[in-house]
Amino acid sequence: MAKKKKVRLQDIANSTGYSIATISHFINKTRNIEDSTQKTIVKAMEELGYQLPTPRIYKQKDITIGLIISDIQVDYFAEIIKYTEDFVSKNGYNLLIMDSEENPQKEKSSIEYMMNKGVAGIILAPANTKSDLSFCKHFPIIQIDRKLDQDFFDFVGIDNFTTTYMMTKKLGNKSLDSIGFITFPVDNYTARERLKGYKLATIENNQYQEDHILTISYDTEEDSKDIATFLQENPSIHALICTSTNICNAALTAIKTLEHAAISKICTFDDNKWLNHLAMPIDSVKQPTQAIAISACELLLNRILTQETMNEPKKVYLNSKIIERNTEYLR
Repeated sequence: MAKKKKVRLQDIANSTGYSIATISHFINKTRNIEDSTQKTIVKAMEELGYQLPTPRIYKQKDITIGLIISDIQVDYFAEIIKYTEDFVSKNGYNLLIMDSEENPQKEKSSIEYMMNKGVAGIILAPANTKSDLSFCKHFPIIQIDRKLDQDFFDFVGIDNFTTTYMMTKKLGNKSLDSIGFITFPVDNYTARERLKGYKLATIENNQYQEDHILTISYDTEEDSKDIATFLQENPSIHALICTSTNICNAALTAIKTLEHAAISKICTFDDNKWLNHLAMPIDSVKQPTQAIAISACELLLNRILTQETMNEPKKVYLNSKIIERNTEYLR
């Protein structure tokens, strides 16, 4: 009795007219495949008698976790890297780190590179809420800090909306005439949520003014100049909320260049030791970076080791804390 010939990917490709790469992506769920294409491939597999490979069973020493952060120069992400590396090394796994530099295309290339290198799953801080990552929606990915508008992946972070709302209300209750808000574009998830919180709080306090919101680009040389112009054009602003420490640093540089800056209070994301050594009192939001990193790792490993599907993304919101460095405002 002749031995039955093993069905190859090439056989399926010949039968369907699709490339071996497309067949492979469908089998391994490494790229989004159109429904009509999937049906054609499945039909050919059944007719040819192709047996799908059994899911890979990972041994601990074989697991490599990918970590893609959006800007390694930001203190928040430096802490995430530290705590993720601590968790991974203590538990006997491997870690591959890449920086998307707030570039959605580089982010996509980083994901593809990691998948091709055989990482078991990825922890990702998305650069843009609109990024199309449908090609890897079946791959184990945990989002931290930020989320995509596409609801494919689990998320671990804080409630940016509520945190900013509470911070703004605190400032409004201090009898400050007007509160300015400096942020990045709203295609950044955290920027969008923080802006929503600021708007609601100032509307409730009858303090909302559209021209008291400044949107700046990422780390450009013109940031400080743009902020200085913003403050000169809005002399009624006496407090500022900055949505990142980079923006806070640019704001402090801008204030130094102004002879009569009315700013007496600044609040910022995230907390940093250097904020303790400034003459101007700066409140900050302290995020639980260690808990975020550990929760993301545990959630990802659960997806990997149990072969759990990504059909029902989980959302984990951890508590943050507002650090007040001076309760008496300097006005």
